Amino acid sequence: GPFWGIGAGAKVVGIEVMLQGIDQSALDLELKSFKQIVRPSVKLELNKPRFEIKDKKFVNQYASLYFNRLMGTVRVVKARAMKKWPDTQIASKLIVVPKGKCVLIGTIFKEMKLRPNVLEEFTQLRFKTEERDTYFSSDDRLVIEDSHARIPMKFLSRASLPSVNELVSGVIAGVLGEHEPKSGVFQVEDIVFAGIPEQKKAAALEEDQYVALVSGLHIGDPSVEVQVQMMVDFLTGMSGGAKEHERAAKIVQVVVAGNSVQIEEEEDANYAHFTTKNRSENDRQVNESIATALQDLDIVLTSLTSSVNVVLMPGESDPSNFTLPQQRFPKFMFQAAGSFSTLHFATNPCDASVAGRQLLGTSGQNVDDMAKYSVAKSPIEYLERTLQWRHIAPTAPDTLGCYAFMNSDPFLIEDCPHIYFAANQKAFGTKLVEGENGQRVRLVLVPDFSKTCTIALVNLRTLECEEVKFSI
Repeated sequence: GPFWGIGAGAKVVGIEVMLQGIDQSALDLELKSFKQIVRPSVKLELNKPRFEIKDKKFVNQYASLYFNRLMGTVRVVKARAMKKWPDTQIASKLIVVPKGKCVLIGTIFKEMKLRPNVLEEFTQLRFKTEERDTYFSSDDRLVIEDSHARIPMKFLSRASLPSVNELVSGVIAGVLGEHEPKSGVFQVEDIVFAGIPEQKKAAALEEDQYVALVSGLHIGDPSVEVQVQMMVDFLTGMSGGAKEHERAAKIVQVVVAGNSVQIEEEEDANYAHFTTKNRSENDRQVNESIATALQDLDIVLTSLTSSVNVVLMPGESDPSNFTLPQQRFPKFMFQAAGSFSTLHFATNPCDASVAGRQLLGTSGQNVDDMAKYSVAKSPIEYLERTLQWRHIAPTAPDTLGCYAFMNSDPFLIEDCPHIYFAANQKAFGTKLVEGENGQRVRLVLVPDFSKTCTIALVNLRTLECEEVKFSI
């Protein structure tokens, strides 16, 4: 404020003239801001082992991942099927389907004519192929499979059934219907999914405390440099008056969820066919771009971590591994910010606990991929479906790259989070979902900051969510 730095007993000449036209109540509020405002300290716990890849082997097949996904979900789906259809027989294996009306439990696979394949991508440089934003169509078909067999399905016209294009490959489900021996098609009348898992009860908070969700900073993009600095000043309490300072002090955790740097890409699609000289020059330019962007990000993070706890996640455009789960950034990449104990490196997806509230989220690849292969009334529905299906990234590894885990599927949602987010989205979105057993989950689509100049604030006490926009 304009009067900061005037200490007790200071003599100011002509102060009456200076104060003419200034509202007295506003001045009193400003003068009260001299009091020290302390940001509360809360406990942060990162579930690091869940998404860490320790023994990296890239010769494994994905059959084990699908098997572990089915085994980790089948009991829950079976229990819900028995509750919903108590007098209906459930097939133990798809290779033996009971006669008459029965229930099949397995993994849904979606056959899509427009789905891209490796051969088409390989020939893209030689033959021009049509680029598409979505790959679903009215010709798509569903099958259900387990480790023994696969059976084609046909959804009957029922209000309780989702449309074919609302589903994606990799979802575990139980379907009620009847098998036609001649055609081999299972006529589906109803469907059940795993549903929202149980939620651990969190201790009540006496005062409001907030988590700030930020994504898509794209440090290195000059068009948003001013807005990024405005955002940093807001989070650190360096902007506004007393009210803004008190509000900023209630932000106890900042999550930077991927796509934090703007990296120069290869200029030519024929990069692989460059001569050695041209390729070396191109690599040099890209490496310089990465180094400069990381240095600028280090400066931004230093400003934040000097004031508030920060969790940093990698994203699709960041210098990290391509497949999910993306591993944590090495600490040495951020020489200045890395010296602060308030900077924490997380994987993507991120599983954390803040003030006893479970926080689960991704940098957005899971939602973006689902939007390519399925339809929804609003983008927030994609995130809600993954919660109902108990799986963060059901389309992995079919259309979304992921590591071939052998002994588990870490993307299964076994404990219901309190805050569940997907970052780097086109626009802000939020919804409060309530489960059958009293679960309350705040869903958040965190907007891409470079396009919207917007962040999301979630109240840990009430789970209310709001967007904060920065504009010039």
